Amino acid sequence: MGLAGKLMGLVLTLVVLFLVAVYIGIFGPLPSHTELSHINNDVASEVYSRDGVLMGKYYLQNRMSVENKLISPHAINALVATEDSRFFEHNGYDPVSLARVLFRTVILGDKRQGGGSTIGQQLSKNLYPRQSYGVLSMAVNKSKEIFIAARLEKVYTKEEILILYLNTVPFGEDVYGIEAAAQRFFSKPSAELEEKEAAVLIGMLAANTAYNPRLHPERSKTRRNVVLGRMAEQGFVSHEIADSLMATAMELKYRRIGHNNGLAPYFRSMLKKDVQQVLEEKYGQHYKLYTDGLKVYTSIDAGMQRYAEEAVQEHMAVLQKQFKDHWKDRQPWDKSPEVYERELRKSEPYKAGKAQGWSDQEIKEAMMQLKKMTVFAYPKEKEVHLSSLDSIAHYLKILNTGFMVMDPRTGAVLSWIGGVSHKYFQYDHVTARRQVGSTFKPIVYAAALQEGMQPSDYISNERRVYQEYDNWSPGNANGMYNGYYSLKGGLAYSVNTITAAIMAKVGVDNVLNLAEEMGIESRLPAVPSISLGTGEISLKEMLTAYACFANDGKSVEPYGLLRIEDAQGKVIYQREEDIRLRVFDSETAQLMNQMLCNVVDKGTGRTLRSVYGLKGQIAGKTGTTQNNADGWFIAYNSHLVAGAWVGAESPQVHFRTTTLGQGAHTALPIYGRFMQKLQADPHYDSYTKASFKALSLEHKEMMAAADFVEKNPDKKMFGILKSKEEKTFELRFGKKDSAQALETKPEDKKERRRLFRRKTK
Repeated sequence: MGLAGKLMGLVLTLVVLFLVAVYIGIFGPLPSHTELSHINNDVASEVYSRDGVLMGKYYLQNRMSVENKLISPHAINALVATEDSRFFEHNGYDPVSLARVLFRTVILGDKRQGGGSTIGQQLSKNLYPRQSYGVLSMAVNKSKEIFIAARLEKVYTKEEILILYLNTVPFGEDVYGIEAAAQRFFSKPSAELEEKEAAVLIGMLAANTAYNPRLHPERSKTRRNVVLGRMAEQGFVSHEIADSLMATAMELKYRRIGHNNGLAPYFRSMLKKDVQQVLEEKYGQHYKLYTDGLKVYTSIDAGMQRYAEEAVQEHMAVLQKQFKDHWKDRQPWDKSPEVYERELRKSEPYKAGKAQGWSDQEIKEAMMQLKKMTVFAYPKEKEVHLSSLDSIAHYLKILNTGFMVMDPRTGAVLSWIGGVSHKYFQYDHVTARRQVGSTFKPIVYAAALQEGMQPSDYISNERRVYQEYDNWSPGNANGMYNGYYSLKGGLAYSVNTITAAIMAKVGVDNVLNLAEEMGIESRLPAVPSISLGTGEISLKEMLTAYACFANDGKSVEPYGLLRIEDAQGKVIYQREEDIRLRVFDSETAQLMNQMLCNVVDKGTGRTLRSVYGLKGQIAGKTGTTQNNADGWFIAYNSHLVAGAWVGAESPQVHFRTTTLGQGAHTALPIYGRFMQKLQADPHYDSYTKASFKALSLEHKEMMAAADFVEKNPDKKMFGILKSKEEKTFELRFGKKDSAQALETKPEDKKERRRLFRRKTK
């Protein structure tokens, strides 16, 4: 044997020894057949609306796993044609391709893509990422991948290997697997991919950033056409069809569903805690939300959520511009500089400077330097050159909002918006507690009706001093204190003096007890000023309370989670119906509904009719807190209750005038725009056309008497009102019986109501 033969023999011996060393685990153990048969990739859990729309995901890796039958055959054909044309002929490794790799990569040192790895080898690389072994890295990693691919062929069928690969492969943008990629770039499941769409995605596997169709459409189109050409060469599509597809433009339907986008990100963030609590209580550590591919079904209505998000964005863009124009070159915190200083000290640059021992002056000088940054702005984020100090001021002046929609019959949450941008403001204003202003007043009035007062009861508008409450003397926003109001009128026009008088008569404890029964969980101080909304309560709690009016006096518990399924579709949690407790009688509910309808028809909510043109029965209440820091509006019918809060993160940042800062201007338009969209969609007629129970004759008479008081606010009403009641009773019962019903003193309202009800039976 010559020298060349000996050298060849030595090389072959070294190669064999090297391969044996890799095989027996000298460079780390290879996965066993058993381990390979239990491949479990982290799979994102999916969140769905009640009507089956994918809203978002919980994940560590954004991967969606699907079965082979649910993947488009075009994707499989494109993959085989492009990545491994002899896939169905080899046993995990292709000697021809391997020889090409040895020559091209090892001998010539060309490390560019195109190494000839089979699909099995690429799957091995995805499952067991490459490691560094110095100069032997390429040889060791390639050898490991060949051995693992061969073992995969013994554990799985060819079809199963294809599906494992397509469920595993990365597509860039934190997207893993063909299903997640199809949803991201074409907004459809992978089963529905067309040839040209499948070619785009499979083309990305060569270099997922370079061939990303969103970032580089022309480059992606060129790569797509290469894939289509190879599909034609392999007979997966005719040359004529391939040519026609190559001539088409790139068409994407890009939809990014991540933690901060997709439908209802604030709701999903809130729901995550509920889901994890359910899983922990029922199954301990058995199920993991971020990795086990669960399907979470919610009460959210996808259409309502979209309309709500549109309404919020449309109105808040207008309102933010008004706020900017309102302050112009001044800062809202000029008289309260501590507001800005507090935010400054909370900022990351300030904390970093303090950690390095810098003085406040040194930190501020450093934070004055301009730099390129992306900031939130309407209608979308933008790149600007700002200093860190200016950035703090920018965000302090952003107005935020919370908006929630619920079915008052069941408590089902239909829409949930916790802020203007989950990416930039993750504090949820649906659950945040802020002063509620006049939206609390209906609870006071409901307590009054429970104590025997009637909508027609008249109360002087005079400003009083309540000595029993430390000389508390609330005033009216308009500074007027003449005349009288009925209960109905006092609520419609949100008169503070009338509400205070009712509170004094009913008692603080009675109001607080009713508020708690209606769903207010926040701890409220036992002071009379809560009647005017000085208490801090969340939007969610307020909607829960208003649902009692809409639901005929019965309470509901808001819920968003319907059921949870595991990755195989087995139901592992199903929501059970709540017990609904009666908070107050049906009569009180119906009277409150009519009184709050009067707010919309004639009072502070009347722009819903005049500006937004809303039809049907709507009851509601506006609310505005001290210095216009918080604007509120809550409205409902028998099937839908919705509410909005608007304000800045700091209550000391606000409009200077009530004209601009009141809830009727800041919060009501969100509801108005939302309902406009809903009323224009026939799909939601059952919600928008819902009405309250018809009033009994007794209730109609009460409301008519209240209207009489309301139309004559400057007169002392008792004699006129009594005469009107006498005529009504005589028409129904005759002169003798009407006298008996009216013989009780006007002050004894409970007794009068008892006699009235007895006469109407």
